[in-house]
Amino acid sequence: MDSFFRENEVKTDLLTKAYSQEAILDYASFLIDNKQPFSYVLLNLDNFSYIKDAFGSDIADKVLNSISLEIMDIIDEQGVLGRGVDDDFSIIFKGLTEYDELWNVCHTILVKINELQIAEIADQTLTLTIGLSRYPENAETAQDLQFCAEKALYRGKTKGRNCFVIYIPEKHANIIPKDEKQRALGAMSLHSNVFRFLTANEDLRLGIISLFNFISSYFEVDHLCIQTEKKICMQKIHPLSKNKDFRYIRHDLIRSNMNKLTEVLYISDTKNLIRAHHDDLYGVLAEQGISSTCFCEISYRNEVYGMLRADMTCSENEKRMWRYSEMDLLLTAAKTIALILHYTGKKIENL
Repeated sequence: MDSFFRENEVKTDLLTKAYSQEAILDYASFLIDNKQPFSYVLLNLDNFSYIKDAFGSDIADKVLNSISLEIMDIIDEQGVLGRGVDDDFSIIFKGLTEYDELWNVCHTILVKINELQIAEIADQTLTLTIGLSRYPENAETAQDLQFCAEKALYRGKTKGRNCFVIYIPEKHANIIPKDEKQRALGAMSLHSNVFRFLTANEDLRLGIISLFNFISSYFEVDHLCIQTEKKICMQKIHPLSKNKDFRYIRHDLIRSNMNKLTEVLYISDTKNLIRAHHDDLYGVLAEQGISSTCFCEISYRNEVYGMLRADMTCSENEKRMWRYSEMDLLLTAAKTIALILHYTGKKIENL
C-alpha cells in the first residue's frame, strides 16, 4: 500500500470497501505534487438503473459489491479503487501509463465483469464503460485529469458501451460531456418523437413505419418488428444488416423469460441464455444469427396486442449492449401503440 494511505485517515465506502472518491482525488493530487506518473480511470456500470428498477436496491447493492471485489482482485497491487456516486468507480494506477499496459488491464476488467455471475440476475450480462487519462501527458491537476477521463468515458458511452477509451487530446479534447439536464432534455426529445411519429397520421400503420425508420437509423438496430401470437405483422430491416431473414419467435418462450414488472426482456448476449438454462430461446435466436435482442409487450390494462421486438446480429467478437435509454424508448413506443389500439378498437393484424 502506498505511504499516502498509511499516513492519512482515508475514508472508505461502507458498501464496497473501496476508497471514497474524495480520497482518490486527494491521492491523485499527492502523486502530482511528487511528480509521480499515473493513470486516472473512471468506470461506470452500464444500465445500472435497469438493474435497480427490475431487481430492487438490495440486489443492486450486491451487484456493486461483487463488481468492486472483482476489480480489486484484478488490479491487486497495481492500483487503488475508489467509489463515487451510485455505480461510478475510479482507479489510480501509479506508474502505469504505457498504452499497451493500460489496454491489457482495461480489457481484462471488461472481460471479467462480462463473465461475472450473480445468481439473482443470472440471465443478465454485466458491462462497464471505462474512460482514462494519464499524468503528466494529459493534465497537471487532479480535477483536470478527472475531466479528461470523463470525456473519454463519455466517448465510450456514445460508442455503444462495454468498452474503454484512453484519452487522446487530438480525438477527445473537444468533447463536452452532457450534464444531467442535457441528458434529460435529450431523452424528452426522443420520447416526444415517439408520440409525434405515432400520432401524426390517422393511419397507425404509417406512423409505425415512420417510427421504425427513425429507431433503425438512430440506434442502428438491425431488425425491428411487431409480432402477434402467430406471426410477424410489420418489420423494418436495416439496409446494412448482415441478416435479412428474421422469423417469428414464439411468445411463450419470450414471456417465460420476461421481467413481469417492466414487461421487458432484453438479452445483450444470447450465450447467457445457455448459462441460465434457457436453451429453447437460445436455439431460436441462434438460428437467426441474433446476438442480442429486446422485447417489449404491447399491452394496455389487461389487453395484450403483441410484442415490439428489436434484434442485433453482431459477430462473436462484437457485442451490442442495450442502453437503458434505448429500452426505455422501445417500451414507450410499445405502450403508446397499445394505447392507440385500445382507444381506436383496432388490432395489429388489421393495420
